[in-house]
Amino acid sequence: QQQQTNNMYSVAFLRTILLLPLVPLATAKRTEARTSFSDICPGSSSYVHAKCSMTISFPTTPCDTVRAEIVSRIHGHNSWVDPHNEGTYKQLNGDTEKSLLQSTDLVKGSRTTGSGKYTDLFNFAFISTFVHDGEGCTVTACSESQVYSVLDFSTNYCNLRSLYCNSSSDGCPTVNSDFVEYEETYDSCWQNSAEKCITTM
Repeated sequence: QQQQTNNMYSVAFLRTILLLPLVPLATAKRTEARTSFSDICPGSSSYVHAKCSMTISFPTTPCDTVRAEIVSRIHGHNSWVDPHNEGTYKQLNGDTEKSLLQSTDLVKGSRTTGSGKYTDLFNFAFISTFVHDGEGCTVTACSESQVYSVLDFSTNYCNLRSLYCNSSSDGCPTVNSDFVEYEETYDSCWQNSAEKCITTM
């Protein structure tokens, strides 16, 4: 009987050990799905269209700060003006700006060209990163044209970049935060000329 009891405990212990990895694996899978470009890109009604999908790493800036600056520029705070031909940005998710700032995952928006002729859609997703000396942020971003287009002369790239570029080395206007340190990694964004993002009509 003692042997049978020991066997029962052993089976229960093994079941517990085998179940333990299921929790972190499921969490990792959800994170991957939330940040994949297929989920982040807003889509387009045109089968052939220009786009820019990329990752921006802010190694020393928390996501709350990055998100707040992006949202502030979308709303044109402190008389902020889009440096790329003075386009018009609009928030598309969240009832108010305050509700968007309380979110931790996604910012959706649109940008209409300075001429008022074209409107592109874009999304930003935020994931906090932690290292030994502080908190950083990894941003997955995507902008897509909504009409037939092949060449966009870096417009979709600039739609995104104008919302986080800095004043010191990039020459961009800012609202509250000047992100001196960041790194861009391109996924599907072969038209990515930063020089084209600082232009006036």
